Amino acid sequence: MKRRDFIARAALVAAACPLPKFGFASVRGDDRIKVGLVGCGGRGTGAACNMIAADPNVKIVAVADLFADKHEWTLNTISDFCKKRFGSGASDVMDPDKVKKFAGWDCIDQLLAEDVDLVIEATPPVFRTPHYAKIVAAGKHAFLEKPACVDVSQAREMLEISGKARQKGLSVVCGTQRRYHEGYRDVVRRVQDGEIGDIVSAQCFWYGPYYVGQSLRDNLEKRGLIEGLEPFDVEYQIRNWPSFIWTSGDNIVEQHVHNIDVVLWALGDARMPVDLRGIGGRSTDLPSPKYGDRFSNFAVDYDMGGGLRLASYCQQDPKCSDSVGERIIGTKGAMITQNYGRVCRMVDLKGGELYTPRSDIPQPLEMEHKFLLDSIRSGRRANTLDTLVNSTLVAVAGRMSAYSGKKFKYEWFLKKSGESLVPKNVDLYGREQDLRVKNPVSVPVPGKYRLV
Repeated sequence: MKRRDFIARAALVAAACPLPKFGFASVRGDDRIKVGLVGCGGRGTGAACNMIAADPNVKIVAVADLFADKHEWTLNTISDFCKKRFGSGASDVMDPDKVKKFAGWDCIDQLLAEDVDLVIEATPPVFRTPHYAKIVAAGKHAFLEKPACVDVSQAREMLEISGKARQKGLSVVCGTQRRYHEGYRDVVRRVQDGEIGDIVSAQCFWYGPYYVGQSLRDNLEKRGLIEGLEPFDVEYQIRNWPSFIWTSGDNIVEQHVHNIDVVLWALGDARMPVDLRGIGGRSTDLPSPKYGDRFSNFAVDYDMGGGLRLASYCQQDPKCSDSVGERIIGTKGAMITQNYGRVCRMVDLKGGELYTPRSDIPQPLEMEHKFLLDSIRSGRRANTLDTLVNSTLVAVAGRMSAYSGKKFKYEWFLKKSGESLVPKNVDLYGREQDLRVKNPVSVPVPGKYRLV
C-alpha cells in the first residue's frame, strides 16, 4: 500500500453494505455456522462462549493454539458453559470429543483446511495480522480481538487485508464491545447530535491495580509450563505475552485502545491527531527481564486540531486506583462513561443530569457477536476493522512518543515511520521454527529510544 493511500484509508469509517448472498449453504437460514477458534486463552475461550450465548445456532468444530497444552482447558470451559446453558442439547453446539485440535506454528493453516465458516482470532496481538491475512485468503468470516496489530507496519498490512475482505464479501467484526453497548451508543449519538455543544476537551483512562504479565508468568511457573525456559527464549515471551512489547504492543495498545476507540468514535471516527507528546515508565519493583520489558504507565497529550485535545492515561500497578472510562467535554455539558458501561451519563456544565440510559441492557460482549452472525446470515457485509486500525494506530503513536520522549506530527508517523516490533529471527507466517530462539529484552529509555 502506498503511504498516501494509507493516510487516506486511516481516516475511513467502516460501514455495512448489502452484498449478494454467500455461496455456501452453512450460513443460510437456520443452518449452523461452523466456528473455528484460534487462540486458546482466556479471551478466546470467553469470546467463543459469548458467541454461543449470542446465537446458539453455531457449532464449535475446531480449536488451534501454538501450544497444545492449552486445548484442554478451553474445551472443558466451553463444554461446561454449553451444558449449563443447553443441558442435553450441549453437544449440538460443541461436542468436545469431535472438535479438531491443532497446535504448532501452522495451527491456523490446519484449522483453515477444515470445514469452517467463521474464525475467532484471539491470539497474542502480534499474530493478529498474519493470521487474518490467511483467514481472508481462505475466504472465511472473522471475529478479531483488539488491538488490530502491534505496530505501524502491521497496520498498513491490516488495511490492505481489510480491503481484500470487502472485495470477497467477507464479514469481520472486532472486539471493541463498547460500540455494541446500548448505553454507550445512546450517549455517543447524543454527542454527535450536538447535545453537549461544541467539543472542547476529551479524556480517557484505564487504571488497573495489577500487573497482568506478573500474575500470568507466576501461574505459568506454578504449572511447570516455563520450566527450563529463560526470559530471552521466544517461547517464554509468547507464553507470557502481556509482559513483552513485541507480543502485546504494550498496555496502551493492548488494553487502553478500548478507551481511545470510544473517544475517536464520539468524534466521528475520521478525526485523527495533528501531533502528540507522550510520557511513561516502568514501576521500579517490576524486575526485568523476568517480567518483561513493557511500561507500567503512559500519559499522552494528543492535539486533535481546532483547539481540541485528548488526554490519554493508562496504568497497571497493584498500588494504583481502579478506574476505567472516558469523558467528552462540550460547551453545554459532558458525556461521562465509566466502569465498562455501568455509568453512561450526559450532564450539564454544573453536573446536573441531562440523560441516563436504561440499565437493563443486553451484554455487549454478546451483542458484537450477534451483529457479526446477523451480517453473515443476512448476506450484508459488516467490516469494523478499519476503525479498530485507526484506534490502534493512535495508541501505537502514543507508545512511540512515550518510549522516545519525543513530540512528533501524526502525519509523519503515518507517512514515514517504519517501526516493526517483530524480531527478525521470528517468522509469524506459520513455518516451523525453534521456540528456544533468543530474543533480547530491553526496557525502552526515553531520550535513548530512537524513533524509526
